[in-house]
Amino acid sequence: MHRRILTLSFLLLAALALPLTASQFAQLPFEDVAQQSTYIVRGTLGPVHSAWDDSGQTIFSYASVNVSKYFGESAGPDTLMVREVGGTVDGYTQQAVGFPTLREGQEVVLFLTKWSDSADYRIHAFNQGKFSVKMIRGVEMAVPDEVQQGSEQAEKPARNPFAISIDSAADDRAPAGSLRMDELELMVNAAREGHRVFKPTLNE
Repeated sequence: MHRRILTLSFLLLAALALPLTASQFAQLPFEDVAQQSTYIVRGTLGPVHSAWDDSGQTIFSYASVNVSKYFGESAGPDTLMVREVGGTVDGYTQQAVGFPTLREGQEVVLFLTKWSDSADYRIHAFNQGKFSVKMIRGVEMAVPDEVQQGSEQAEKPARNPFAISIDSAADDRAPAGSLRMDELELMVNAAREGHRVFKPTLNE
């Protein structure tokens, strides 16, 4: 079957009343994303499946995340269901450009908020709310996810606005915007306690 691809625009998303704001298309400061998230978790994505919504207008992709750690929380469910706009059903593909992708088996750190119409969760602030977990020269790193919808073949990860200096303990060739896992945890804890982590105008 011929594969048809529909790129979802901001206007279409707005018409479908998805929980987005204009500010979320801009890069948000770390503390805002951390404070606005219901959960911040580390885990592994399970099998991904896609389906039309009840109206038959929008495709959503679903994946469970098996949680191994909660940041800034004492406890939470062992498994959460994540739902994102975009996917393929019967050869028909919808892409929401700039939105995160769900890929089975990927170890991730996710900043999650709940959809208003279900118990499912979504990745907050688009790809700002998703990191891949990678070991770089023996150091566990949270790396900005290199794949977004509409850019599956991207050669380099998108720059993450949460970027801070990486000291010599980490690989100096780590992608821009990468954080050591212990750095990430400290930043999350500080943000959840209401502290400003760093200036939102920081550029690196």
